[in-house]
Amino acid sequence: MRQTRTKTIQEEIVVCDRCHREMDPGNRDFEYQERTAIRFRGGYGSVFGDGNLVEADICQNCLQEVFGKYLRITEDDPFDPKHQLSDDADKAYQEYQLQQILSTENFLKNFREAIQTKQQEN
Repeated sequence: MRQTRTKTIQEEIVVCDRCHREMDPGNRDFEYQERTAIRFRGGYGSVFGDGNLVEADICQNCLQEVFGKYLRITEDDPFDPKHQLSDDADKAYQEYQLQQILSTENFLKNFREAIQTKQQEN
């Protein structure tokens, strides 16, 4: 016997705080993957208020419209032997994140070297 029932599914999406575009992780437009999430606490004397939590979800189009002329965009190949990450990159992370980031960077460095060695052997 076939029966019909109603099934309610709750989905989480992200909405751009500027243009209100809905960014769904299941969509193939990749807006969700290209969004920028801002989340930090204002420090002492911050224009946002001491210790206040500041958050925003911004779609890639709004990020480009608002900050486009200020962004430094560089075409980059991370597998190029000349590729070097800036030493300032570690300042982009919180202290508790650094160990994992440094481990990952070390793994990638070793992986690149192994690939280069293998290519030179062939």
